[in-house]
Amino acid sequence: MTRFQFLVPVDGSENSLNAGKHAVELAAKYGAEISIIFVVDSHRYILPEILTIIHSAGEEYVGQIQKIAQDSGVTVKSAKVLTGIPVETIVNEAKAIDANIIVLASKGGVESKGPSVGVVANRVLRESHSHVLIVRSTKSKEHYKNILISTDGSKDAEYAAHYGMSIAKRYNAKVYACNIVDSRNKILERHITTVDETGKGRVLGETIHFSEAIIERMREHMLKDAENIAEGVRNIADKKGVTAETIVRDGNTASEILKIVKTKDIDLIVLGSHGRGSISKMLVGSVSEKIASTARCSVLVVRGSRIERVVSE
Repeated sequence: MTRFQFLVPVDGSENSLNAGKHAVELAAKYGAEISIIFVVDSHRYILPEILTIIHSAGEEYVGQIQKIAQDSGVTVKSAKVLTGIPVETIVNEAKAIDANIIVLASKGGVESKGPSVGVVANRVLRESHSHVLIVRSTKSKEHYKNILISTDGSKDAEYAAHYGMSIAKRYNAKVYACNIVDSRNKILERHITTVDETGKGRVLGETIHFSEAIIERMREHMLKDAENIAEGVRNIADKKGVTAETIVRDGNTASEILKIVKTKDIDLIVLGSHGRGSISKMLVGSVSEKIASTARCSVLVVRGSRIERVVSE
């Protein structure tokens, strides 16, 4: 059986060192091999003497994570310094080794305040076809205790749920399966009659206004559907022997998820890369990207197209 491949880009910062330790711990739990890279930015550094200095520093940074991995019994498939444009190089290397997951710090380089994702992490998140784990330090450091799996009933969200449960089982973590219904953006207060609906007393283009009672029934129906979807995730947890609790709320999706992260001391959010509603749409920005960029904990974005190669029991 082919072993999982983790790609760990480093840059020498404290954030990057923590992400590297995180990657080693996760790789150990999955029996995965890791590949460590440092990218010398060919656009930023041009003079040969500067390139030599940066390359030497990169070898040191790669060596730090390599030693941590070896001391932990994790196989290091490769450890190297590459020259190029960082994002392109990371994405291309992930493709070359068929990386199941890229593990990188939310920010590299100089320490900065706040949880926002750095430029490199954000672009890797958008452009890579591998799963991407953006690491932020929390109270439990490298150890997950509380995992939030955000679902919307889509296939990618289901894949994310399975992967999230796989991690929860290995860390003996509690799972919160959440489904946020943003009814204000989904329920229309009026409807315009279409061609297919004409006849039976209705005229094309006629405006039909819904009463408050009907709107409330629509909202209740949406919340019921959301509860059923969240229960589906809890059923996955039950089958895997993972403790799980469902959370269903009506409100702004990103805001509600960030509130849950704070109140439940969440260490990791697991999201599908695409969804049927407001949970994902990763490639066009939207809610998932906002969550990944602003959450104060680590975030794992799962690509459904890779699920058959990543979820191991």
